[in-house]
Amino acid sequence: YSTDYGMFRFCIADTEQDWRPGTEQYKFIEHCLATADRQKQPWLIFMAHRVLGYSSGTWYAEEGSFAEPMGRESLQSLWQKYKVDLAFYGHVHNYERTCPVYE
Repeated sequence: YSTDYGMFRFCIADTEQDWRPGTEQYKFIEHCLATADRQKQPWLIFMAHRVLGYSSGTWYAEEGSFAEPMGRESLQSLWQKYKVDLAFYGHVHNYERTCPVYE
């Protein structure tokens, strides 16, 4: 789902679904990102439950997130195309932050 709150547009994805190009989930994510009014919502935020393999937790750093949705590369392309400012994930119970990540 998506929601706007003040200067923020939140695009929340279902990480239990496939998000490769052509899937319903991919179409939803792209629509959410593409329709953000960057004048009203200059902050574009992507949220999901499972991390996409970037966690520094030992197992995740080596193996990636279990049951990770397919299509990580296409999702990264959408982030770059629509200039996503921030991505939040849950699942791994560690705090982590990184520099900008594209591919």
